Amino acid sequence: MRVSLDIVIQGGIIVDGTGSKSKFRADIAIDQGRIARVGLVDEDGDVTLDANGFVVTPGFVDIHTHSDFPLLQNRKAESSVRQGVTTAIIGACGRSCAPVNDETKEFLLKDIIGYDARLPVTWHSFADYLAEFEKAGIAQNIASLAAHNAIRIAVMGYVERRASRNELEEMKELLHDCMRSGAIGLSTGLAYPPGSNADTAEVIELAKVASKYGGIYSSHLRGTDGDFLAGVKEAIEIGRAASIPVHMGHLCGFFGNSIETQRALQMVTEARAKGLDVTCDLYPYLAGANPLMAFLPPSIFNHDSSELVQLIRNPAERKELVAEVEHSETGTFWLTRLETLDHIKIFDVVGSLNVRYKGKTLWEIAALKRISPIESVLELLADEGEAMYNLGVICEWMSENDNYAVFSQAYHMVGSDGIALAPYGELASFKFHPRAYGTCPRVIAKYVRSDRVLSLEQAIHKMTLMPAQRAGIIDRGLIREGMRADVVIFDYERVLDKSTYEEPSLYPEGIEYVIVNGQIVVERGKHTGRLPGSVLRHQSKKPM
Repeated sequence: MRVSLDIVIQGGIIVDGTGSKSKFRADIAIDQGRIARVGLVDEDGDVTLDANGFVVTPGFVDIHTHSDFPLLQNRKAESSVRQGVTTAIIGACGRSCAPVNDETKEFLLKDIIGYDARLPVTWHSFADYLAEFEKAGIAQNIASLAAHNAIRIAVMGYVERRASRNELEEMKELLHDCMRSGAIGLSTGLAYPPGSNADTAEVIELAKVASKYGGIYSSHLRGTDGDFLAGVKEAIEIGRAASIPVHMGHLCGFFGNSIETQRALQMVTEARAKGLDVTCDLYPYLAGANPLMAFLPPSIFNHDSSELVQLIRNPAERKELVAEVEHSETGTFWLTRLETLDHIKIFDVVGSLNVRYKGKTLWEIAALKRISPIESVLELLADEGEAMYNLGVICEWMSENDNYAVFSQAYHMVGSDGIALAPYGELASFKFHPRAYGTCPRVIAKYVRSDRVLSLEQAIHKMTLMPAQRAGIIDRGLIREGMRADVVIFDYERVLDKSTYEEPSLYPEGIEYVIVNGQIVVERGKHTGRLPGSVLRHQSKKPM
């Protein structure tokens, strides 16, 4: 007979996740992976944590991540869980590691963010992929969207055209399988290949499948040629046509265009007023991150990396490639205008020839090379060789006022658009955006404590209950008896993001304890090595 509880948290200031209830002081009892009591707890715990002077909240739920592959490389989810993220939603922006078709596998591998050949892709189905996380455990919970890119690649590779009726039916069958296997919905990345090759009708047909299972539609909006508002309009159209809740990833206008941002927010507000369930996410930074390849037209992706290097090295072929990029909508918008070229910086490089260009804009690099910006970009890619798909750039395209406007909306939630990384081991060389290490602490330190854009209660709601509900997770995101024991304890006055664009791999300060499924994963700011995370499979409705 047990005579004590697993964990007792004493004297903390509780912010419960609802966003409406004011913070209050209480003890929390945790037993057998659940919150057993909130209030005065007299019983002993096997572990007692003194939370006097600290804030205690539900574990953070990151609605938008790209940890699909790196989390299998380092299962401790270091950069994410040390922020307080106890549940990560993967499969965003149309990108995932499954399903896998051996005939088109090479195309999928180059679409996977952070793919590393040292970890072979041996699975095929979406169910098999999710099971990979359970084989050796993970430090945080995950739930996954079914990704349009992965599904389209399995059927069509990178072919630059609309799907035939038979191909669309194949995609729908794969999506049925993903939804039956626990996907929380469908995601698309319509701003880059192969997702950009799909028309709206294709996406609507697939979204109807996800809708039948009670899933959501999450999208990196179309807008490779800068037509951001057309992407917002399309997502709303898809939601209405497929009768499915819509979630827009990293919703913000390009290059501080406040008029576009305000118009987008108005469009979402109007859609919600007419009964469509629309939400969005955005991170607390003014720059995004992309692979440089994202700014090239879909036709470029018809070549594999080795073939593309040979074409770039050949003067005659290179001239044709330059013209191909220059006359495409994507290339014209991103790679021919000073407004864009001077706001895109080389960030993550592998090839030694490109190290000297790290931190410089595409405009500066072209001037140093004394060639056109498009030629310069092609040369950068060729010098990366097989690693060209991982050549990363930072895009300075948001303004603080626009971010404040988005964060102030009741339908906004925090999404890092980040990756679970680590400054050691196989992931040490993966230098990404600072959001991978600092998103949640930055929201608290800057948007709450410093700039007072949000109250603490509002910010915690946007990082806990709200994204949990959006993902269909019903037993997390709240400090309430009976809920799963995912808990964060932090020092409000000390919490701070330390990662920067120059040094992105720095852990935050002030996150004292992180508890996942009733087990302590972060203790006094240090990872304990425990891997108690679960794969959260969506309890899908059976289709009619």
